[in-house]
Amino acid sequence: MAESSCPGGEAAFRAGEFEQARELLRRCLDEGGESVDVLLPLAVMAIQTGRPEEAVGYSGRAVSLDEANPEARYWHGRALLDAGRIEEARSEWEAGLRLSSNHAGILEGLAKLAMAEGKNAQAYNLLTQLQRSGVDEAWVHRMLADIAASKGLWTQALGHINDVVAREEPDLELLLLAAQVGLMASDTDAALDYGRRAVRLQPGAASFGGLGEVFFAREEVDSALVYLRQAIELDPAASRIRFNLANALEVQGMTDEAEVHFQAFLKAEPNDPVGRFNYGIHLQKQGRLDEALQEISLAIANDPGMLSARVVRGQMLEVMGRFDEALQDVAYLRQADSANESELVAWERDLRLKAGNGATVHPEGQIHLLHLVVPDPEVAQRISGELKEGSEFGSLAVQFSVGPAAQRGGDIGWIDPRDMVEPMRSAIAKLEENEISPPVESGGLYHIFKRIP
Repeated sequence: MAESSCPGGEAAFRAGEFEQARELLRRCLDEGGESVDVLLPLAVMAIQTGRPEEAVGYSGRAVSLDEANPEARYWHGRALLDAGRIEEARSEWEAGLRLSSNHAGILEGLAKLAMAEGKNAQAYNLLTQLQRSGVDEAWVHRMLADIAASKGLWTQALGHINDVVAREEPDLELLLLAAQVGLMASDTDAALDYGRRAVRLQPGAASFGGLGEVFFAREEVDSALVYLRQAIELDPAASRIRFNLANALEVQGMTDEAEVHFQAFLKAEPNDPVGRFNYGIHLQKQGRLDEALQEISLAIANDPGMLSARVVRGQMLEVMGRFDEALQDVAYLRQADSANESELVAWERDLRLKAGNGATVHPEGQIHLLHLVVPDPEVAQRISGELKEGSEFGSLAVQFSVGPAAQRGGDIGWIDPRDMVEPMRSAIAKLEENEISPPVESGGLYHIFKRIP
């Protein structure tokens, strides 16, 4: 009887006829005794039909019969994981890996556990070990892409996504992810290609919104508006799309329509700090300072570490003559943004002068400066060239500078060169009025100054 039930059970298992296979393989155990070849199919069927504790029993018996069998260790780990016994599953897989360092299932399982626990370096090593063992499938590259993205390695993540697409037909979710990662990697051509493929695959709110976002990032705002408007018509509840539409309209100067969409976005996402911040800037441009100040303050309340909002609020409070309140934001920035200490000290000094009855007499030795700072030497040289050709310093500061005075056109007020570190001290000390310095490297950043009357 055992001879007929065992082969029959194995054949039914391979054919996916689980009910018949289970009956025959159980009979095989009763009649022929314990066997790994019989216990493991029973464990696999229990896992696939949602009976983890039964799977733990069968796979555990298989491991007891043959502790040196990595396949038994793998399926026992799978069963333990499904039963919620994560540490036991990890222990089982680690034991299996010591028996077979290239077991694909064990490597995958341990990599996924590592990713779930935020141990991305460990997961990456396991996946590359899996690739070296000959497994180079799409899901491996998808996991590698997720790890790279979690580290902000966007170019590397895009490369892995390209590998996924080369190995399987992408679905809409993957194409939209690829477009987003392309934007983060500053590869807008790749992002555009993936965005267009998403629209061709499945025209709708998600794909139109994704392509619209790509066009907006490429500064092709007219095209962005076409797709973003179509997307929001199809899905009025899509908050991200509405936010992108509001920003695109703002860039095009369509302020009334932009306000409608900003308000609709914030009604749906009232605690979004970036939404509050952008709406505050929208209001500020219209001279509605009290409303703008309220929105910027809400952005800070939702994200106290949002330094750009602190800078803008300090600037607004300064314009409104509320110098003591502005000083509080500058004090916070001095603690949180040491890279811009010199600018912040100058701003603080200027605010204290204004707070002291608006004094306008500056101590001997101080000079009035505009400041533009960028992290890239090539960008600094390009800006320097544009300034030599007559471009307006303040406009370039607003557009390119990463300093806290960018929104004021780079105006850092009255500065005593002796308060600056070298080589910036020497660069500004010799400037004549309306003279612009060449780029000066300090602290890994590139500074350009202009002395003004």
